[in-house]
Amino acid sequence: MHHVNVFLSLVLAVVPASAISAQAAPFTHPLERPAMASSLAATSPLYAVAKAGTRLVAVGQRGHIVFSEDDGASWKQASVPVSTDLVAVSFPTASHGWAVGHGGVVLHSSDGGSNWVKQLDGRQGAALAIRHFEALAAGDAVAEALLAREKRLVDDGGTQPLLSVHFESDRTGYVVGTFNRIFRTDDGGKTWVPWMAQVDNPDELHFNAIVGSGGRLYLAGERGMVWVRDDAGRFVARPTPYEGSLFGLVVDGPEAVIAFGMRGSVFRSADAGQSWERISLGTTVGITGGVVTPGGDIVLATQGGTIAHSRDTGKTFSFVKPAMPMSYYGAALLTAGSVALVGAGGVRIELVGVAQQISSRQ
Repeated sequence: MHHVNVFLSLVLAVVPASAISAQAAPFTHPLERPAMASSLAATSPLYAVAKAGTRLVAVGQRGHIVFSEDDGASWKQASVPVSTDLVAVSFPTASHGWAVGHGGVVLHSSDGGSNWVKQLDGRQGAALAIRHFEALAAGDAVAEALLAREKRLVDDGGTQPLLSVHFESDRTGYVVGTFNRIFRTDDGGKTWVPWMAQVDNPDELHFNAIVGSGGRLYLAGERGMVWVRDDAGRFVARPTPYEGSLFGLVVDGPEAVIAFGMRGSVFRSADAGQSWERISLGTTVGITGGVVTPGGDIVLATQGGTIAHSRDTGKTFSFVKPAMPMSYYGAALLTAGSVALVGAGGVRIELVGVAQQISSRQ
């Protein structure tokens, strides 16, 4: 190590002091640094998209959030207080929406996605969870175990990413992420309650998605696991016959649900997860996003840039290659005949025709 230190001393001796001071600018954590304005925000990697009334709102890398008021023909960049990657977004109303991502960040917008404020981050969430389980730990073995896990996660960095968000209204919603992370709010995000004890997840599996419709609420995650919220508010395990990760869910009515994930894996349940049927797509490409149309058609998007379309409630699918394929990460229904997809190249609007033809505009 001595020769390295000598070399550095020689370098510093010949570097101008002004250059050293320029290089020594203080580090600002991405959770405290606003997203940088960019004319390329709508064509940079985006990870999730949602409908906010008549708007589309998409979230992605480095805190980029973009919105469109003309069905994707043009896009504007939102004002965002963080520059962490954002991976999920939910708008229960046209005005109120929430986005989550790395660093355990939770953002809220009250103006349809134009401006955002931070409601929670991983450090605050960890402290909240520790206080919550400390208050319950005395004599409660479950709370004691959860408290120990929370303290361990803090020791490992304390900013576990949140990977999905779902709001049932502008008051009640959930955010979920790695290592059994789940919080609930009933006041629009002003306060959050740890719900780790409300899930049958003793192995601390990651939650990749939370999706709800028709009064049902589902979680999907590692090892082919799906959880369904029961009448008592607890998430009970409803595993699929799969050992890999599930990335998402499409809910079609009160009982029908499609789970999808790694290696082209798709599973269909007609009884709210009590039983599952494997649906063969004939591909090993990861399925990353999906929507159900008002008419009951199901559209799934893949990392390979293809789209799978079902006209029979998910019993069978056929693949259609879009005109401008990219690696897809998320999807949202735009109209009865079109789908907004986000991915490696930003946002694309795919028009799903009657004859199963798909065209694209960027």
